[in-house]
Amino acid sequence: MSKGGSKLILSSLFLGSAVLAAEEGYVTAGWVEKAVVYPDGVELHAKLDTGARTSSINAPDPVFYQQDGRQWVRIDLVNRKQQKITLKAPLEREVTIKRHYGESQVRPVIKLDICIGRVRKTEEVNLVDRQGLNYQLLIGRNFLKGALLIDSGSTYMLSPDCPD
Repeated sequence: MSKGGSKLILSSLFLGSAVLAAEEGYVTAGWVEKAVVYPDGVELHAKLDTGARTSSINAPDPVFYQQDGRQWVRIDLVNRKQQKITLKAPLEREVTIKRHYGESQVRPVIKLDICIGRVRKTEEVNLVDRQGLNYQLLIGRNFLKGALLIDSGSTYMLSPDCPD
């Protein structure tokens, strides 16, 4: 088969899968997108990572306390616009995350409403110190499933546009 013929087949496969994804209700997103975290509506830049099952948010100094007979956690975030926000949520559970370099890490998990494009979901998010990383929010497969496809060569393809 000629090189031109194989390019045509690959293009047809890609376009066919893109059409199928659109028919199934998927939206294409870049590997980095703006996300809005509710209830406060703070905008964060998020890395969309198909290699991560769960989402995680920057929480270098979580504060745990008791409220209504449950354990809660408070975290402080500062976004790129230097807006400071305090998130408070009940602790849902703890999860053990397997790290690439061998060690496992136990992390607290909370639920947050997250909006990317027109997709808004209540998502379990684990808390971890992401200060040394470029993005305070990492979006994993659990959020992406059934809603977003990732274009690994693009960023900021969507604007957060979810109803409050």
